[in-house]
This record gives sequence, C-alpha cells and structure tokens, in this order.
Amino acid sequence: MAAPAARVARQRAAAEGLGSSQKAVRYLGQDFETLRQQCLDSGLLFKDPEFPACPSALGYKDLGPCSPQTQGVVWKRPTELCPSPQFIVGGATRTDICQGALGDCWLLAAIASLTLNRELLYRVVPRDQSFQENYAGIFHFQFWQYGEWVEVVVDDRLPTKDGKLLFLHSEEGSEFWSALLEKAYAKLNGSYEALTGGSTVEGFEDFTGGISEFYNLKKPPASLFQIIRKALRSGSLLACSIDVSSAAETEAITSQKLVKGHAYSVTGVEEVDFRGCPERLIRLRNPWGEVEWKGAWSDDAPEWNYIDPRQKEQLGKKAEDGEFWMSFSDFLRQFSRLEICNLSLDSLSSEEVHKWSLVLFNGRWTRGSTAGGCQNYPGSS
Repeated sequence: MAAPAARVARQRAAAEGLGSSQKAVRYLGQDFETLRQQCLDSGLLFKDPEFPACPSALGYKDLGPCSPQTQGVVWKRPTELCPSPQFIVGGATRTDICQGALGDCWLLAAIASLTLNRELLYRVVPRDQSFQENYAGIFHFQFWQYGEWVEVVVDDRLPTKDGKLLFLHSEEGSEFWSALLEKAYAKLNGSYEALTGGSTVEGFEDFTGGISEFYNLKKPPASLFQIIRKALRSGSLLACSIDVSSAAETEAITSQKLVKGHAYSVTGVEEVDFRGCPERLIRLRNPWGEVEWKGAWSDDAPEWNYIDPRQKEQLGKKAEDGEFWMSFSDFLRQFSRLEICNLSLDSLSSEEVHKWSLVLFNGRWTRGSTAGGCQNYPGSS
C-alpha cells in the first residue's frame, strides 16, 4: 500500500475508534478472542509463536542462553505450579507485586501504584479471563504505545527455577495476574531482560497514556504535600527514588533500610494528631515486598503509641510486607526524586482547574518539516 493510502487508511481507522481502550490495536495482529476460541475448539492450550517459551524470551546478555542466571530455567504453566491457580484473588492489590530475579523495580513500582486505581487497573488487566472459565492457556493485556492502546496476548508458560516463579510473583502463591502482566510487557519490549533498568514514569505512561512531571526533593515546592494528596485523590500514579553517585551504590541498603537507586511506589499520605500537634505522614512501598524503613513511624516505631487507636487501625500496618509509613520531613530528607503521572491534563499545583490543549501528530520526523527529533541524533532535527 502506498504511503498516502496507508496514512488515509490509518486516519480512517482512528476515526472509527481503533486505538481506543475499547478497540485496542492488536499487537502483531494477534486477536485474543479468535485465538482463545481456536484453542477451546481444538482442546489444545495456547502456545505463543510470537513469544515462545525459549531462551530468547529471557534475554540476550545477562539473561542470555549461556548465562549462569538462566541455567535450570523451566517454563511452566500455573496449572503445573499449584493445584488451583487463580488469575486474581480478592482483588488485585499492591501486595501482589513482589520482585523476583529481574532488575525491574521501576516497573513493579508502577504496577503497585496502578492497583490503587481500579478503573485504570482493569483497563490494563481485563477481567474477562480466568483459569476456570474458558481457560485455554491464553491471556491478554493492554498498554499505551505511541498515542494508542495496544492489546498484547501471551500464553501462560512462565519461567521457573526449582518449582518457583523466577521473576515477578504474588505474595499469594496461587495468584498469577501480575506475573502474566510482566510477561506481556516483556513481549512488547522484546524480552524479560529488556525490562532491566528503567524509569517508573515509563511504566506509568504505558499503563495510562498520562502526562508525567518530576520534583527534585532537595528543592521541593512548599505545597508538595498538598500536591501529592491531590494527585493520589485524582488517581495519579506516584513513585520516588534515592539518587546514587555511582553504579556501585545501586540497590545499596542504608542503615535505616532504604534502598538507593531503587523505585518505590507512593501509596498514601495522611495527617495525624501526634502529641497534640499535626504530623504529616507518607506511605511508600518497596516492590521487593520486604526491606522497610526502620526510622520514625516505621511498623514497630514508638510514635504509633501516641495517636488515636482508631486512626492507627485505619492506617493499617503489616509487618515486613514492603510497605511502610514515614514522616513527610524524613521523606524529603531521605529521598531525591518524585515522579507523578497525571491522568488528566489538569494541573496538580492548584485547586483551580487549568485545562491544557492536546494535539497528536501521527507520522515521522522529517528534517526541515516536522522538526524535533532526539538531541542525541542531530540529523533527525
């Protein structure tokens, strides 16, 4: 098809809703409903020819075929790992995201934040799938890519070692939505190893199509607590991290059990009455599912003995689940960077609503015409 004709066809398809969350583009031309029905009719479980359960799906270097990390990997379906696997148990929650042997904490922080907004979550993780009804070994997820929603299908063969999931897993051993979501995202990016190292806002934007902003916590605006509270109430996704000065510091654990160069989800803020004075608190989650802040307002800290028991119960604490509270002042001292993905085009810095305008251009960078391009490649601008 000639370029002008292809462009017209794409514009017509977009006008008919293709690329919307209700009519997502089929990644690699694979249609979930058609493939699932074919498997149900044949009585065979789906095996994805576009992302086969083989070494190339794991990676190319550190997770390459000859890597020690991939020796002994066996691909297994959830039905081979437990007697009664479930897609989601009791609703998808942030404790369903526990990091495995993959350096994708940035992605896991984004997924954990996604569980705080049910509407967003079930757009990315459709609920019309299970291991009980119409099970055919195939699942599907949606991601935002270059201005449109894309549907990605995967089979449910997952990499394991010694009978356990190698990568992302749920605290609930029989629940598999998060592991399958990670696999779909790995497929979209070429391999699991391609997910190693990244920015949480990349995940935020791919899950929402939202607009991101960043805050330097060493020079925060005076209204940052209010900005965070408004962002959480608006369903925005938030993450934070501690800068490192060298690669050797990455994932180094401080004396107060914070992990440097590691992505944390921001899951809540609250103001409590502490000995007659207001105290601002912030709740964070480590995607590892363990290793928590040990300073003031941590799980076993004495500060909790001085607030109203009802409020203490309301805020809820669970020992060593990766989630913890800390004072907002400690948060500003300890962390370096805050990332917020806004789901609307409204400013979060004011209670007033400021509408933005959005214009989307489909096509390619053309020198001297559409300009732009990446500064790393001057020839594209």
